Amino acid sequence: MGTSRQVIQSRRGSVLSICLMILVVSLFQWFDVLHWSMLTPVGPNISDCSIRPHDTHAIWAQFFGAFLHGNFDHFLGNITSLFILSALFLLQFPRHWLKFWILQHLVSTILLWSIGASNSSHIGASLWVYSFGFFLITTGVIHRDKASLSIMFMVFVWMGGFIWGLLPIDPKVSWEGHIAGSIAGIVIALTIGLRWKERRTTRLRAPEDPYLQFDVNQSDS
Repeated sequence: MGTSRQVIQSRRGSVLSICLMILVVSLFQWFDVLHWSMLTPVGPNISDCSIRPHDTHAIWAQFFGAFLHGNFDHFLGNITSLFILSALFLLQFPRHWLKFWILQHLVSTILLWSIGASNSSHIGASLWVYSFGFFLITTGVIHRDKASLSIMFMVFVWMGGFIWGLLPIDPKVSWEGHIAGSIAGIVIALTIGLRWKERRTTRLRAPEDPYLQFDVNQSDS
């Protein structure tokens, strides 16, 4: 009874964290439209907030790159996918959404800054989308239980042709950011994620000895 109550409370806390994160991203989108005219005196300059690989200028501001979006369609697509994948994440890890979000944000941003092409600029929460997606896919491959495999299948269904986002097909799409997010999700699933869900190997029960069963039946008669 106590455990189920803790799980419910953890899920509520995670849902509140998701809502807060979406609210923050929405505010960034709103201020982006206003060209940061209200925040520039006290906050980072909008031109410094994109992720610029190998550029050390205003490097702390680059951690806001995933919060920014080029337009409303870009924002809506990423937030919708992130919300769906977060819901699938909560089904397996109700207590760890906020931990994972913080970890994957830091790791994927640092990875993109390290492996991205120089003189390029990256924005958008697709970094997070690929982190969540590949974390859940890797978890399904590791655990291979019904719940993990079902969620992994739903991730494939929802993300559809996500594999094309990893290829340099469209110059407007941050394929390097997608790769960085994917690597972050896989690495976290293979390391810290193993502590969040214990791997259980299901073993079939050995069948009863038919001869022993026959002897028992004979003795009862």
